[in-house]
Amino acid sequence: MKLGFQPDIDHTLSEAFRFARENNFGHVELLLDHPSFYHEKIAPEEVTELSNSYDVEVLIHASAINTNFISISSEMRRASYREIEKTVLFAEKCDAKLVTVHIGWNPGFITARGFVFREEWYDRHNEKVLTEEFLPFIRKNEIVAIENTINISGGIMRALERIIEETEAKLTFDIGHFSVKGGHELFLENFDRVENVHLHDNRKEYDEHLQLGKGEIDFELIPKDYDRYLTLELRDEDAILGSRDYIMESGLWM
Repeated sequence: MKLGFQPDIDHTLSEAFRFARENNFGHVELLLDHPSFYHEKIAPEEVTELSNSYDVEVLIHASAINTNFISISSEMRRASYREIEKTVLFAEKCDAKLVTVHIGWNPGFITARGFVFREEWYDRHNEKVLTEEFLPFIRKNEIVAIENTINISGGIMRALERIIEETEAKLTFDIGHFSVKGGHELFLENFDRVENVHLHDNRKEYDEHLQLGKGEIDFELIPKDYDRYLTLELRDEDAILGSRDYIMESGLWM
């Protein structure tokens, strides 16, 4: 079992690695949306030195705030690819094992009759940009893993099915997102591609990122013999340690 975590939101870079070593975690996944870990704020050499000093592996979670690969703006998409290319270069320089990415989102609109979102507005667009732009990017970057985030259906489903079929795409399976979003069975059906699992709990209503055991998720959904990266996505020291203990006491993935 390769158990690690995303740092507490108050960790510095060195504190994250020290916490990992002191508590017998094997890896740290740096979330680049956090200002302390963004690739323009820290040097890859510093990450490498800490990784080697504490004997803790590094994973990278690319910025989801600064990227949107299904934006209707071609300028935004081009900027997103420039951003992710810089992220991949950073990851390679600090010997990170994996870079997890979100594909992005489509907006809905607040109206006098409430929030309105129409999937059909974006259906063909999503399929087109993901197959024409994202698929070639995935084919060229073997370090990248696609995470299940938004609802997967229509053009997004068709594009992801094609990406999985036509490339060696790696996947990151987020069990919390699976619990509250639709269409994520695609990731379970291709679990042999899953290199990283994001672990957190919720009450199956919305994405809460609760300590494991505090919600209603059935973690036995993940195969017991899964032997790749398990990443606690809690960003709170107490919840990280409590979730580690929950895993040990329940015998999951032992």
